[in-house]
Amino acid sequence: MPRFEPHPTRRAAIVTGASSGIGAATASALAAAGHPVVLGARRVERCEELATAIRDAGGEALALPLDLTDNASITEFARRAESELGPIEVLVSNAGDVQPITTVGAEPAEFTRQLQVNLLGAQALVHEVVPHMFERHRGDVVFVTSEVAHTPRTHMAAYVASKAGLEGFARAMAMECEGTGVRVGIVRPGPSST
Repeated sequence: MPRFEPHPTRRAAIVTGASSGIGAATASALAAAGHPVVLGARRVERCEELATAIRDAGGEALALPLDLTDNASITEFARRAESELGPIEVLVSNAGDVQPITTVGAEPAEFTRQLQVNLLGAQALVHEVVPHMFERHRGDVVFVTSEVAHTPRTHMAAYVASKAGLEGFARAMAMECEGTGVRVGIVRPGPSST
């Protein structure tokens, strides 16, 4: 039986897709609650603006480039996050890409890119971050999916497929994490202006 340690008072958090919308709001809320935050996105300059605002308000924030279609970028992001802010206690997997494409009309490369950002990149980041949580017997992982995983819409074929896949992945991961001290959750937002 693993020995569970109490959660530390300083819980560094990663938020992907933190350059706008739900990710930016989540990073701001975590920082306001006293958590050091690592903001990851391709638009790192926008993350840096938010990180500066968080630091100006007395919080602790770090903006790092993250491209979820590039495994080397994911590995480097995770390495730098932990080396610069310490053990990652919270992972909010929020990054997402949605393009108006249909099941038949989608170019396979575009369909694949959306799957990479929304599902495969999330798994790759979990692979980099969560084993350290297992070692410490604690951690929280939150996957931001979408209501389309439950109620699909037209002209969102790749997004629907990837978010439904992400929910399945999260549910399987939650079962695998039972007894480890790592908790897994899903947030399923409806339409939002991001």
